[in-house]
Amino acid sequence: MPRHPDPATAERWQQRLCRFARSSLTVAAFCTREGVSTASFHAWKRRLRDASGPQFVPVRLTEPAAAAPVELVLPSGCVLRLAPGGDPAWVRQLLDLLGVLPC
Repeated sequence: MPRHPDPATAERWQQRLCRFARSSLTVAAFCTREGVSTASFHAWKRRLRDASGPQFVPVRLTEPAAAAPVELVLPSGCVLRLAPGGDPAWVRQLLDLLGVLPC
Protein backbone atom coordinates (compact mmCIF):
# COMPACT_ATOMS: atom_id res chain seq x y z
CA MET A 1 0.00 0.00 0.00
CA PRO A 2 1.49 3.40 -0.94
CA ARG A 3 2.44 5.63 1.93
CA HIS A 4 0.75 9.03 1.98
CA PRO A 5 2.96 11.91 3.11
CA ASP A 6 1.98 14.31 5.84
CA PRO A 7 0.03 17.13 4.13
CA ALA A 8 2.17 19.80 5.84
CA THR A 9 5.36 18.14 4.56
CA ALA A 10 3.94 17.84 1.06
CA GLU A 11 2.94 21.53 1.14
CA ARG A 12 6.42 22.52 2.34
CA TRP A 13 7.98 20.60 -0.55
CA GLN A 14 5.52 22.09 -3.07
CA GLN A 15 6.53 25.56 -1.90
CA ARG A 16 10.21 24.57 -2.07
CA LEU A 17 9.80 23.30 -5.65
CA CYS A 18 8.08 26.55 -6.63
CA ARG A 19 10.97 28.52 -5.10
CA PHE A 20 13.37 26.39 -7.14
CA ALA A 21 11.39 27.07 -10.34
CA ARG A 22 11.71 30.82 -9.70
CA SER A 23 15.42 30.60 -8.87
CA SER A 24 18.23 30.54 -11.36
CA LEU A 25 20.13 27.95 -9.34
CA THR A 26 21.14 24.44 -10.30
CA VAL A 27 19.43 21.64 -8.38
CA ALA A 28 22.64 21.00 -6.40
CA ALA A 29 23.10 24.68 -5.47
CA PHE A 30 19.44 25.08 -4.55
CA CYS A 31 19.48 21.94 -2.38
CA THR A 32 22.61 23.14 -0.59
CA ARG A 33 20.95 26.49 0.09
CA GLU A 34 17.79 24.77 1.36
CA GLY A 35 19.69 22.15 3.40
CA VAL A 36 18.13 19.15 1.63
CA SER A 37 19.62 16.34 -0.43
CA THR A 38 19.31 16.23 -4.21
CA ALA A 39 17.87 12.71 -3.85
CA SER A 40 15.05 14.08 -1.66
CA PHE A 41 14.51 16.94 -4.10
CA HIS A 42 14.05 14.58 -7.07
CA ALA A 43 11.94 12.11 -5.06
CA TRP A 44 9.55 14.86 -3.92
CA LYS A 45 9.40 16.39 -7.37
CA ARG A 46 8.38 13.01 -8.79
CA ARG A 47 6.00 12.23 -5.90
CA LEU A 48 4.16 15.56 -6.16
CA ARG A 49 4.00 15.39 -9.96
CA ASP A 50 2.58 11.85 -9.84
CA ALA A 51 0.14 12.61 -7.01
CA SER A 52 -1.27 15.81 -8.39
CA GLY A 53 -4.34 15.77 -10.49
CA PRO A 54 -5.04 18.33 -13.16
CA GLN A 55 -3.81 21.77 -12.19
CA PHE A 56 -6.02 24.74 -12.99
CA VAL A 57 -5.00 28.36 -13.06
CA PRO A 58 -7.12 31.37 -13.92
CA VAL A 59 -6.85 32.30 -17.59
CA ARG A 60 -8.18 35.37 -19.31
CA LEU A 61 -8.50 35.08 -23.06
CA THR A 62 -8.50 38.10 -25.28
CA GLU A 63 -9.07 38.28 -28.98
CA PRO A 64 -5.60 37.99 -30.54
CA ALA A 65 -4.54 39.85 -33.64
CA ALA A 66 -4.51 37.65 -36.72
CA ALA A 67 -1.73 35.06 -36.45
CA ALA A 68 -0.35 36.60 -33.25
CA PRO A 69 1.78 34.16 -31.22
CA VAL A 70 0.71 33.05 -27.77
CA GLU A 71 3.27 33.97 -25.11
CA LEU A 72 3.89 31.93 -21.97
CA VAL A 73 6.08 33.54 -19.33
CA LEU A 74 7.83 30.79 -17.35
CA PRO A 75 8.79 31.10 -13.66
CA SER A 76 12.41 31.46 -14.77
CA GLY A 77 11.46 34.58 -16.74
CA CYS A 78 11.90 32.89 -20.11
CA VAL A 79 9.16 33.54 -22.64
CA LEU A 80 7.82 30.87 -25.00
CA ARG A 81 6.12 32.18 -28.13
CA LEU A 82 3.81 29.63 -29.68
CA ALA A 83 1.86 29.75 -32.91
CA PRO A 84 -1.91 30.00 -32.47
CA GLY A 85 -3.81 26.75 -32.73
CA GLY A 86 -1.02 24.64 -31.22
CA ASP A 87 -1.67 21.29 -29.59
CA PRO A 88 -2.15 21.77 -25.80
CA ALA A 89 -0.85 18.25 -25.08
CA TRP A 90 2.38 19.09 -26.90
CA VAL A 91 2.72 22.32 -24.91
CA ARG A 92 2.26 20.37 -21.63
CA GLN A 93 4.96 17.89 -22.73
CA LEU A 94 7.28 20.78 -23.57
CA LEU A 95 6.71 22.38 -20.17
CA ASP A 96 7.35 19.03 -18.45
CA LEU A 97 10.61 18.61 -20.38
CA LEU A 98 11.66 22.13 -19.36
CA GLY A 99 10.98 21.24 -15.73
CA VAL A 100 8.17 23.75 -15.29
CA LEU A 101 6.11 22.70 -12.28
CA PRO A 102 2.47 23.62 -11.99
CA CYS A 103 2.24 26.09 -9.11
